[in-house]
Amino acid sequence: MLPDQKLNALVARHAALERDLSAALPAETYVKLSREFAELAPVVEAVNSYRAVQHELDDLGSLIADPATDAEMRSIAESEKRDLEARRTALEQELRITLLPKDAMDERNVILEIRAGTGGDEASLFAGNLFRMYERYAANQRRLNGRIQGSHR
Repeated sequence: MLPDQKLNALVARHAALERDLSAALPAETYVKLSREFAELAPVVEAVNSYRAVQHELDDLGSLIADPATDAEMRSIAESEKRDLEARRTALEQELRITLLPKDAMDERNVILEIRAGTGGDEASLFAGNLFRMYERYAANQRRLNGRIQGSHR
């Protein structure tokens, strides 16, 4: 089970940031708050999805427990409940991952120098291939942002 107090605090902070961003702010403050808002948005979306599934499960539980529910409806509700429980487990895992603290080095730039060592043309070809490999990796990780500088010969 996830800590509801922490989830409530995150949702409240997201709402406060949304409210603050709608006011007239200095540029520095606006940038700082909008970054925090953008970081919290996927977490709050995951929290809302998790809570919606939990609410549906509670409703299905009360439907199954109700003695007035006919057998066919109860069997449909039980099969849907199994699907929702699997979805809740997946959402809970996703939410746990989004709640992990960010690494301080994630926002920093990287300088990577690749030089051809001794070995002639083969070493130069290898250095070029290595550069292209790292360049593609950076692009796939969305860290490229036009910040890779360099050339290969």
